[in-house]
Amino acid sequence: MTTIAQAVDLPDALFRRYTAIRETGHALTAVATGQARVIECALEPGSAPDGTRYDAFTVVRWQTPHAYRTLLQAGAMAQERWLREQGLWTPRRDLATQVAARHSRAAIQATAASADEIERAAAWAQELLDHHWPLLLHCAGLLDQRGHLYGFHLRKALR
Repeated sequence: MTTIAQAVDLPDALFRRYTAIRETGHALTAVATGQARVIECALEPGSAPDGTRYDAFTVVRWQTPHAYRTLLQAGAMAQERWLREQGLWTPRRDLATQVAARHSRAAIQATAASADEIERAAAWAQELLDHHWPLLLHCAGLLDQRGHLYGFHLRKALR
């Protein structure tokens, strides 16, 4: 079985940044909605038997289902944009990014949202990513270096 890391096929430093981009996409978008609170965003060395290179997670408390659906979609959207901007996008990497987002898609489906609600959340995620993209790249760099960001870091950065 091929892992996401194998399918993405990036050197370790770039794969770590790719992973940081996803988590920061979730976290920064959550804060930017004004309807969610980030507790922690983390990127740590992986220990899974499947060869996962990094354990990455974002702990968020959301106030509205719309904000939740928005932040869930932002991770893969941020990764795809980053891959394209870095000249690293390939169909295989795009597919791996979409496969890695399966948990986010399942969580969105679990909200019993209509197709229109999902589309509106995707549009909002895209708008927030576009507006905050330079800041997202900066925060992803901090996450990559430090391994952790907390909500107050992100709230301060957005001010």
